[in-house]
Amino acid sequence: MLIVSVIKTSGSSIRLSDGTVAAETDVRIEQEWHGDRLKARVVNTSNQPFRIQEAVLFAGELALKPETPFYGEGFMMLCQYEGTLASPQLLGAYGTDWDFFRLPRTRYNEHLWTVYNLIQLSPEHQDPILLAFTSCNRFVGEFRFKDNYMEIVMDTEGLELEPGQSWELESFIAISSPDPHTLYERLAGDIQSNHPRKTYPEIPSGWCSYYCLRPMNALGLYENARGIAERIPELKRIQIDGGYEAHNGDWLIPRASLGADMKTICEGIRAEGVEAAGYISPFIVSTESNLFKEHPDWLVRDEEGNPFNEIGRKREWYMLDGTHPEVQNYLRHISRVMHDEWGIRYFKLDFLAYGCLPGGVRYDPKATRVEAFRQGMKAIVDEVGHDSFILGCNAPFWPILGLIHGNRVTNDIFRDWKHVSNNARELFYRNWQHDTLWYNDPDVIVLESLDLTGRKNGEVVIKKSTLTEQEFEFHKAFIAASGGMILSGDLLYQLSESNIRVLKKLIADTGKAARFDDTSFTVGRIQQEDHLTLCLFNWEDEGREMHAALEGTYRVSDYWTDEELGEFSGEIHIRMEPHAGRVLVCKPA
Repeated sequence: MLIVSVIKTSGSSIRLSDGTVAAETDVRIEQEWHGDRLKARVVNTSNQPFRIQEAVLFAGELALKPETPFYGEGFMMLCQYEGTLASPQLLGAYGTDWDFFRLPRTRYNEHLWTVYNLIQLSPEHQDPILLAFTSCNRFVGEFRFKDNYMEIVMDTEGLELEPGQSWELESFIAISSPDPHTLYERLAGDIQSNHPRKTYPEIPSGWCSYYCLRPMNALGLYENARGIAERIPELKRIQIDGGYEAHNGDWLIPRASLGADMKTICEGIRAEGVEAAGYISPFIVSTESNLFKEHPDWLVRDEEGNPFNEIGRKREWYMLDGTHPEVQNYLRHISRVMHDEWGIRYFKLDFLAYGCLPGGVRYDPKATRVEAFRQGMKAIVDEVGHDSFILGCNAPFWPILGLIHGNRVTNDIFRDWKHVSNNARELFYRNWQHDTLWYNDPDVIVLESLDLTGRKNGEVVIKKSTLTEQEFEFHKAFIAASGGMILSGDLLYQLSESNIRVLKKLIADTGKAARFDDTSFTVGRIQQEDHLTLCLFNWEDEGREMHAALEGTYRVSDYWTDEELGEFSGEIHIRMEPHAGRVLVCKPA
């Protein structure tokens, strides 16, 4: 059994909320293997209830060196981890799940590094190993490690298990293969067997207001709708992003300076021949909102019954309780008004992590945070998802399985090298998810410089564009390598004709995500029916000669310009500038 060869297991155990370990004669984990798949459950065989903090499936010394490279998923979209078992690193800009989002740090895990639901181990001179949970209906899976020690744990949140009762734990697999892509194909198939994917007939494209229209206003939305209709109808829709609302929570009340109500704005966009796409952050509530003032009982509460606020943000955001029937009715009402009265058929659901954070007291005290999140989400999805595209953003990745058509898989983009390079690396680790779990959204593509005005700590700040020409090319190449959704983040009525052509080419060719030769992410390949598309990336601060192996002889041209670059046999080699990206079309000679 693979898991035994990875972890010299000390066996399973049940850790209780009081800090003790339950006796196996009282509470135990029953495991049943079917090949490399595990089904497990917790059973209380005693005559008394137990509050169970976590179920440890496996724990012990690793049969791997501490220098073994790994990749691990975060619980939230904004968190990913890489490095080695001895020296783990955060991939992303927002801190770890437990620092920024306040996921639990307890006596059990405070000295261990934690990744969530998936870890790939890449030992030297061995096949890569993938350990992963393939369902997330109720509990969160964790992989905790330090040097050559690891635990595989289910967080059961201190819930009470009554005498004679049992809990089904989440499904688990342990697999290995010389080809990492084979591992993720297998993982995606097992996930889909537990959480059937929501399908949609196309990969949507559009224009997003967030990165170029600040402050948002009705006239700016109409101008860009005309830009779509007149210059690039392939984009199809205007994604009205956050900022139209009066306050977080009051999604049907427009901001006073918007210039019109949302029904009028959506009608005005459609009058230009363009679809209006909507936005809500369903689980966050501002203290300034009518919702907060009128329905504090709808929020997750503390032990004294006050609104609970421990969510890693300085601003006053509270969390709607997805288990509350009136909250579910409210979410249905919001989405129904947007669908029926505003004509929305595309919903971006943002800051979804805040529906699935730990702590506080919910209306249903027996529900886990995963169940609370999925109940709230289903209120929206069941109301409008039958004919509307549902896009998740800033989501808890495994708890959202099977509930959305598309999913943001990177941080926000900005026009600087730090964000472009970081987002590319975040994306490429998640390319396997595209068109298997959902359509990947790599965030918008920005093609031209634009300084943005915003506010930070009450002060007006200007975020300046600093991307070089080569860095824009890198950004274009990583969007092409994503195979995912194409959303423009530039002012369409000002965009150059050459960049309009870039968008049209991306929309026409989107669909397949690149497979990379290794985790240096320098050479990605998209195999089309009659040609190979190569995506090359120079992450370095200096120019370099790039090499990519070819099986046979190919005529090679530039993807963007169709310029012929020559004939290459066995290998392609090309000089690239610092921070540059190239997309090459390789046709068999």
